Amino acid sequence: MAEHSANEGCRSVLLISSNSSPRGGGERYLVFMTEGLTKLGCKVHALLSSSDYMDYWASELQGAGAVVHRKQFINLRDRPLRFLQAIADIGQQNLVAESCREIIPDAILVNQQYDEDGLDFVLGALKADVAPVAGVIHMPMTADKDKRPFGKLRGCFLRYWYRKHSYSIIFSSEAGKKEFLNYYRLNISTSVVLSGIPFSSAIPDCSQVIQDADGRWSTFIGDEKRGHLPIIGFAGQFVHQKNIDLLIDGWLWATSSGVQTRLLLIGDGPDKERIERKLAGVADTGLWHITGWTKDYAEYLSNLDIFIMPSRFEGLPLTLIEAVGMGIPTIVSNFNGASDIAARAGWVDVLEENSVNALGRMIAEKVSKLSTQKEMARSARAQFVEYFSTKRMAEDLLDIFGGLDSNGVKNGNC
Repeated sequence: MAEHSANEGCRSVLLISSNSSPRGGGERYLVFMTEGLTKLGCKVHALLSSSDYMDYWASELQGAGAVVHRKQFINLRDRPLRFLQAIADIGQQNLVAESCREIIPDAILVNQQYDEDGLDFVLGALKADVAPVAGVIHMPMTADKDKRPFGKLRGCFLRYWYRKHSYSIIFSSEAGKKEFLNYYRLNISTSVVLSGIPFSSAIPDCSQVIQDADGRWSTFIGDEKRGHLPIIGFAGQFVHQKNIDLLIDGWLWATSSGVQTRLLLIGDGPDKERIERKLAGVADTGLWHITGWTKDYAEYLSNLDIFIMPSRFEGLPLTLIEAVGMGIPTIVSNFNGASDIAARAGWVDVLEENSVNALGRMIAEKVSKLSTQKEMARSARAQFVEYFSTKRMAEDLLDIFGGLDSNGVKNGNC
């Protein structure tokens, strides 16, 4: 491994993307990590695919202060056999290794995302042998692995792979770490770094910012007839994982029980048309609104009285951190990162079960104590925001690689 003197400190970090999606939470995580590391005086490099759909993330990373390097990688979406093709792709591993040797960072972080992803990037970083390597896993996806096609076989192979390759694995939630270790039963180096985001100094007011083309949003937010009704909602991709059907059914259950609210869904995705068809059956169409995909999601988000994330599985969702940090009373299902958030925010409630009745009842309860919940959030929000900052997240990451020297620069193993 290339030597770095102890007094040089950890002055540069290479972030390697999994290149999984043009709207991926993992890439957004790297953008926020970049911001935190640059605040600490680190130089940040980011290694991305040259595919067109990664152009947006290249721009975002550059804007956050990273030096971006683009290579012709084979992306995850182009690998039908997923990790098997990744670990067999010696050419890609060599390309990653060459890139690491060109950059010569003090530390390397690979965004793996799942337990089966990013293994070619990990192998390439290890092969470069220029700096300590860590991989961040947001969602282990091991809880039900054995129930999926060839799950036991895949698990056995990966258990051997993780035993064989020595690098630090970072999880974005305590429960995620527990899930991974319970399944693989490994004695390896693991840590937890809870995600952080760049909070705005002031909560945006979308009623003054958003200008929609068809006027539907203006009607929804400015409707005098329904303006007094609390707005509940969600922000994110409309996919199976997010369980938006449960949110809609829970909302309808609460409505049928006499708890009147409005529903705001912020986002887009493959399930959008089906969700629109389902909501079309609601007699009062003025009670719900879907924004579609928008860069202004935070402005819409700020209008929610209750944020709901009933996902089937998650790591530690960045949108959840943002909503809670805005002081929005929140309901979440019991996914991996839920307890990490609820432990630091008394205005967050965790569902004991993902059922329509349970969610409907919790919506009703939340509405009944809305003013108390909002007051609690206002008084404790500053402490939550300070903890879930990009600076704290970056400090936790660098602590895995070494300590701070007298000048506030990381040293030690880096």
